[in-house]
Amino acid sequence: MRKITVSNDFFAGAGEALKQGQTVKLLIGGQSMYPFIRGGIDLVEVVPCPTEGELPAWCCPFYQWEGKYMIHRYIGREGDDCLMLGDGNVARIERVKREDIIGLLKTIYRPDGTTQDCCDVRWLKKAEWWYRLRFLRRWLLPIFKMLHVR
Repeated sequence: MRKITVSNDFFAGAGEALKQGQTVKLLIGGQSMYPFIRGGIDLVEVVPCPTEGELPAWCCPFYQWEGKYMIHRYIGREGDDCLMLGDGNVARIERVKREDIIGLLKTIYRPDGTTQDCCDVRWLKKAEWWYRLRFLRRWLLPIFKMLHVR
């Protein structure tokens, strides 16, 4: 297996393209957004995020936090901060300023040829339930991985 290392400079370039209104495609791998992205590497499409207005519930913004670019789940708002939590994470909630959110995950292209619309109501509902069941993730993740649940 060939290891691909992508630097934060690459994501900074994607961030600049999004700020200029361009759509970008990125390779996302590993356990990211698990169980929503099966292990391995998937191609994802990120579209520019409007600079104003509320984010859609349970969407996946592309943002800059502590000098790194990330795509995590939007779980709500506290004052001026948007709260983010990775789908494979249990407790580390990131507080992000709205102006640091520059894109939204739109589509996942899987190696088997299937696609997932990340604005689909069913997909977002799954994300909500995954967040609500986060206290069970330690036991659910191995089961989902074994059963190949998406």
